[in-house]
Amino acid sequence: MSIFPRRTRRGTQVTIHWNFNTSRLTQAHIMPYVRIGVRGPDGQLTLLYDGHLLALPGPPPTAAAADVAAQHLPKSVPLLVLASYLSGRHPRTKLVEMLEGMHTGRHYYFPFAVAADAPLGRYTLVSELYVDGRVQHSGTAAEDFFFVEELHLAPATRAPAGGRTAQLTNPGPEPVPVRLVDYQPGQAPSTASSVQEVPAQGTLTLHTGAAQAFALYCEEREVLPLTEAADPVFLRNQLLLAWDKPVDGEPITFVLAGEGDEAYELSGPTRAVWQRADGLSGRTELVGPELQAAYQDLLDAGLILELPRTLSCQVLVVSC
Repeated sequence: MSIFPRRTRRGTQVTIHWNFNTSRLTQAHIMPYVRIGVRGPDGQLTLLYDGHLLALPGPPPTAAAADVAAQHLPKSVPLLVLASYLSGRHPRTKLVEMLEGMHTGRHYYFPFAVAADAPLGRYTLVSELYVDGRVQHSGTAAEDFFFVEELHLAPATRAPAGGRTAQLTNPGPEPVPVRLVDYQPGQAPSTASSVQEVPAQGTLTLHTGAAQAFALYCEEREVLPLTEAADPVFLRNQLLLAWDKPVDGEPITFVLAGEGDEAYELSGPTRAVWQRADGLSGRTELVGPELQAAYQDLLDAGLILELPRTLSCQVLVVSC
């Protein structure tokens, strides 16, 4: 079995892949009773499949590989499934057997919705296949689990020795790996990072001296900014085309809005706000009534957008 993703948050969805491989059947059919489910940290079992499946015999084991392939429909198995098999801790003979079964098996995909109030912790997959009173479990049972995680980051405070300090709290019963990213815009290299772990039902103290810093978890999809501010950040509308052109020696930014001929000409305070709108700055960082007025004009016109500082699946971090 394979799970995507292996670490997630409440209110999301996990996809579970199950391969029903019957290539060893060569004489007679079977119709096993199958139960596929997810057992939560609280012991509650959610069944994803509960019923019988018909398996028909295939080519004899002496058949050539090309003949076997010709007797099966092609399978659109995602590369992530293959990568999951390759990354597992399996003996080489077991790995070869699983890879061969990718083509001859039937691939089922079960969505599991993680409730908004789901318990945090480890979720274990249940795979039971009954034939004549005997039960067969998943060949990857030791790795058939995923985690539901949640981290809370307190507002950062200034450290006496410089930089900022923040407390990252894990209310769940399992440790959570986290990647701390220090980002210095305009410098080379601009990014430095380290991987740490927040203990189960514990707290991790984070220190940073960078201009911008973020804590990433849930396989780096969840992003928490280490900041003292609580106001939203502002960002240039990414649907708009803009270009710079000097006019009479003054730098001007032209912004094309929509599919028509409507355009905005930004100069002075409006251009200064536009250039600051990188998704990391907040309105309170704009000093002076002119910049505040320009900010409101751009916001009303839809040229800039306000986004919450706590970002979820909105930030891509690329290491240099």
